[in-house]
Amino acid sequence: MFLKIHILDNPKFQLEGYNLKQDLFITPWEATLGERIKVNGMEEEVTVYIPAGIQSGEKIKIPQKGYKNNNGGRGDLILEVKIMVPKQMTEKERKMFEKLKEISKFNPRNS
Repeated sequence: MFLKIHILDNPKFQLEGYNLKQDLFITPWEATLGERIKVNGMEEEVTVYIPAGIQSGEKIKIPQKGYKNNNGGRGDLILEVKIMVPKQMTEKERKMFEKLKEISKFNPRNS
């Protein structure tokens, strides 16, 4: 008798071999300045270092925090960065972004 098991992805994790993939939603200021944040792993909360200047689509690998394999080891947790901007802002937040627009020389279309 052969038994074939299908493991379904859940809304939070996608399984690739023994690696778990997850989207990591961060703010523009976390991406710009860098930050240490906590994410829920499969069995525990994990602290992740977000390096300053990280871009949407970049991946952060956390070794040995993935799915358990047959030998007692583990795959990795792979976080794909998604930079999220606020849909609604306070007047103070809006003014800060407008000020940044005035003083910043950064243009991603010219780099």
